[in-house]
Amino acid sequence: MRRAIIILFVLFVLPINANAQVSSSKNLVDTNDVLLNFTLPPLDLLFENAKKGPSWDLYTLKIEELNRKLLTEKRSWYQFVDFFGTYQYGVVGMNSYTNLGANYPLIYQNSGGEQIWYNAGASIRFPLDKLVDKRNRVKAQKLTVKQTEKELEVWYEDRKMQIVELYVKSEEMLANLKSAIEQYSLSQAQYEMAEKDYIMGSINISALGIAKGQQVMAIQQIGKIKSELKVAILKLEIISCTKLLDK
Repeated sequence: MRRAIIILFVLFVLPINANAQVSSSKNLVDTNDVLLNFTLPPLDLLFENAKKGPSWDLYTLKIEELNRKLLTEKRSWYQFVDFFGTYQYGVVGMNSYTNLGANYPLIYQNSGGEQIWYNAGASIRFPLDKLVDKRNRVKAQKLTVKQTEKELEVWYEDRKMQIVELYVKSEEMLANLKSAIEQYSLSQAQYEMAEKDYIMGSINISALGIAKGQQVMAIQQIGKIKSELKVAILKLEIISCTKLLDK
């Protein structure tokens, strides 16, 4: 009677359990998972896209501002020259009369005319402190521009190093994920064999528990690797200004 129950269990119950395990495995290793089908773009693309970020824009705007200040400093000699001019326009009139005597009436005369006055010129001032120090101020402004350009280069090199580190880590996590999936498939097969052996009485409950523990550890390892991989990819997205994950 006991042998018949075991045979029925193997024929009916075990296939159902096996199908459930296979379904669980498919859910764990979903072929539509973006992480399983993920591929990293070329590094050069990530380096170039990093220039689209706000930090790069901030440095370029600062350099542009400094270059404009340099141009203003080069043209500062304009302040040493002053131009001036005056212009006047008007009508000049004069009234007069002539007295020829008591027996004659007074003779009044009225005369006038338009007149224009204008004056133009220039003056040059020589503030010695500014004239002597002009070349030094221009040179100092050039050095400020160059320093900011070097700061941009240093920032860019540092950003590329960060991209490389996350890129290599993502590649490592992708390789680890594939290995973990293979390990899970192996632990799944081992557990199914151990389950059959336990039903047939070839092994005890402790051996079955060990096989189950290996399966659980494989599942946990896949979840851990996926989490670390997703964090690395999202960080890479941010610092490279490149969309990597579709969802």
